[in-house]
Amino acid sequence: MISAILAEFAKLRRSLALLLCVAAPTMVSVLSAVILMEGEKTGEWAMFSMSTAAMWSFFMLPMTVTALTVLIAQIDHGPKAWNHLLALPVPRWRLYAAKAFVVISLVAAMSAALIALIPAAGAMAEMLASGQQLKGAYDWEASASLIGTMFAGSLLLIAIQLWAALRFRSFVPPLVIGIGGTFVAVAATASKQGAFFPWLIPTNALATDPERAAMAINIGLYGGLAVALLMLVDMARKEAL
Repeated sequence: MISAILAEFAKLRRSLALLLCVAAPTMVSVLSAVILMEGEKTGEWAMFSMSTAAMWSFFMLPMTVTALTVLIAQIDHGPKAWNHLLALPVPRWRLYAAKAFVVISLVAAMSAALIALIPAAGAMAEMLASGQQLKGAYDWEASASLIGTMFAGSLLLIAIQLWAALRFRSFVPPLVIGIGGTFVAVAATASKQGAFFPWLIPTNALATDPERAAMAINIGLYGGLAVALLMLVDMARKEAL
């Protein structure tokens, strides 16, 4: 299993996945800093951190997961390498589990990067905008807890998108699913049922009702594990991709 995971990480050197992982949290932090500079001169670190996390979970996280899963799947779909991989003397589920591990690890790394970039973005806004001063101090623990909860809730979204990206040789179906899911999430934001829509679940970490938030995040976490298991069973039965 370890060798399969290392092989998947080695393949990333031939894709734009790592560039995407750097660009996504950086873009969110820079945009958040720009919005802060254009807003009121008196802000708070807590609100700035929360608004940046909301921007990440509502739009950038779903779209990044969509692009990331497609890029990682196309590493083997593009050169039609699956026939060779599936002929290797290793359990097939390990090949797919390794890809899942890599995707989850990269999303976790992006989440950690965002936690570190938020104070950098706030400091940049204070430096560039005359008179801008954030009150209080950046709460590393609260930010890590919030963004970590968003990451846990995103596992269902990750499993769905990775399954689609691996199941279809073309990159179009998973892109349609990801873009369509994000579009529906925008329309369903105010809906009670929308809280449990996979593309909206990470945003529920910001919900004012703690019970509703916990239920949604648990669905994202345990639902993601269940869907990932179903993906492994389904993909391991395929003779070729």
